[in-house]
Amino acid sequence: MKIPIVTSDPQIFTQIAHSVAELRRTVTVDRALGRKNYQAIHIPNPQAAIEYIIYEMPQLIVLSFSDDQLDGFDILERIVADPWLNNAGIIALAGDSSVAERIGELQNTNIVFTMSLRDIPRQMIKVLDVIHHNEQILFQRAIQRDFISRISGEYVLDLDLLIIPLYANLIANYLYNIGFVDGEKKYHVSLILTEMLANAIEHGNCGVTYEEKSRALENGGSMQAIIEQRAKDPHIGKRKVYFSYEIEEEHSRYVIRDEGQGFAWQKYVDPDREIDHMAPHGRGILMTVLQAHALTYNDKGNEATIAFRHNVNTSNTVPGAFRDSEIVNIAPEQIVFTEGEESDFVYYVADGEYRVVVGEKIVAKVTPADILIGEMSFLLQDTRSATVIADTPGKLIRISRENFVNGIKRHPYYGLFLAKLLAQRLDRASRRFEQLSLKE
Repeated sequence: MKIPIVTSDPQIFTQIAHSVAELRRTVTVDRALGRKNYQAIHIPNPQAAIEYIIYEMPQLIVLSFSDDQLDGFDILERIVADPWLNNAGIIALAGDSSVAERIGELQNTNIVFTMSLRDIPRQMIKVLDVIHHNEQILFQRAIQRDFISRISGEYVLDLDLLIIPLYANLIANYLYNIGFVDGEKKYHVSLILTEMLANAIEHGNCGVTYEEKSRALENGGSMQAIIEQRAKDPHIGKRKVYFSYEIEEEHSRYVIRDEGQGFAWQKYVDPDREIDHMAPHGRGILMTVLQAHALTYNDKGNEATIAFRHNVNTSNTVPGAFRDSEIVNIAPEQIVFTEGEESDFVYYVADGEYRVVVGEKIVAKVTPADILIGEMSFLLQDTRSATVIADTPGKLIRISRENFVNGIKRHPYYGLFLAKLLAQRLDRASRRFEQLSLKE
């Protein structure tokens, strides 16, 4: 996998390239995913960055937001403006806290981690390693949801507060990219998981009291420094935080367990308690009570279970090339097209859920995460191979062959995206066939 490093500073590129090379030396080849070798690509100017992203469609981008020669915010704005480009995970590089704060206020982006420039030598390899081991959660939208009804996994976290936002953003970005939550809820999911994981490290595993935390912060100290000091105790230093997830279409569930003594959690889960967003402690639990569907603890108080409900019909943003095409509002049980019909149109799925029927058998479900309906017969100029019927109210963009061709002429990378989409579907279908053959 090629990783573009967007910076005009050759020293920064060299530092990151060293981490990428270290990752390449340590990973093993995963035949099931067909993993390629990691390679750092230096992109020193904004125009080259946009062209690379458009035509190469990388899965991961390292983008500097503190560079005199390029404007990272402008590059990000151009990425976000096109829904089909806004799929890559982004590691944001910030030169100071003000830039990091500005990055943290952004919504509807795929930023998975914000890293200080001074932390590149010690943090980059750790961040890349986490991404490597959780590729499914970061890049699942590119694979598409047509083969996936449920994903689950578990992270094991050391006593490192700085890496926590990466884990939280991997989850939140997945929910957003797959169409389960909107930008605002993505922000809340990320913030809640970050706060609750920090609680598990600070108060759970390291036993830092609220009073100790307050005194340290008032005196200009940092929680990470306190954690590192506590971790020198071998009994504390070996403790882990276990963070598991189960994500389905309608809801997701997260379990955070530490190896500490637990705490009296009952008074903190009162939804009527006033929330102080500036308070150094107690904020995470109450935010979870207010924003999540459910929060429960075990009796001991060292394991929290958080549940979120999803909005499965979160709409796609219509790609700019096709905004002049016909918008079709769909009613439940309305037939989009019928098996055997001529395929003069391809449909972009803006909203709704649809079932694909061959004969009398339902063979697939389609949602906005699938992006297109009827693309195979449309491209092959063949008749429809299945009937598509709406399960819910929906909205489709009806794209004629003329509009489709003209759209690709104006935006050639849409053709690359379509080719990549079809190749991934065929590749996964081939693997499924091989697995079935082996079972037989």
